[in-house]
Amino acid sequence: QLRAGLVGVDDVEAPRFKTDVVAKVIEKKAALGTLEEGELFNFEINFKPNQKVFSVDMYSDEFSKVVEMSATYGGAVISVEGHSDPHKINKLKKKGSADFVIKRTRQAAKNLSVSRALSVRDTVIKFAEVNGVPLDKSQFTVIGHGVSQPLYPNPKTKEQWLSNMRVVFRIIQIEAEEEAFEPIE
Repeated sequence: QLRAGLVGVDDVEAPRFKTDVVAKVIEKKAALGTLEEGELFNFEINFKPNQKVFSVDMYSDEFSKVVEMSATYGGAVISVEGHSDPHKINKLKKKGSADFVIKRTRQAAKNLSVSRALSVRDTVIKFAEVNGVPLDKSQFTVIGHGVSQPLYPNPKTKEQWLSNMRVVFRIIQIEAEEEAFEPIE
């Protein structure tokens, strides 16, 4: 009845997932260390220092797999987790820098990790759209870990240092969590 009086809403799609519930499911799984349970696919994208963009061509195989799996598993959610390297913070601590400088640097690293994760999410959505598979933003949870979960807390080599600058992309089947999924009628 309400729809009869609305105009310009024919091509507007309602989100298929309840984003707050999806975020809570991912958050709970991450806290329990069970994020890998139900994982259908994952890959990592590495970045250089302060880099927020990346070459889509380097990851086209992974993106194709994401599109394929998203079309196959309609109840899957996608976690995009950004990470930064703690090397600069470690140096500041060793140097005895003031707490506010360390906190500001930690926040900058968190902001960078969020920017990286958003860049990956948006690029995957565009890639899927170009390939004829619409992905729903509501099925994504973007997390910026900053320096809280490095692969190498005290990197000793350049490779370890660069490995910490990454985005981890996961497709997780959570159909058992039916309250997160809104069926399309």
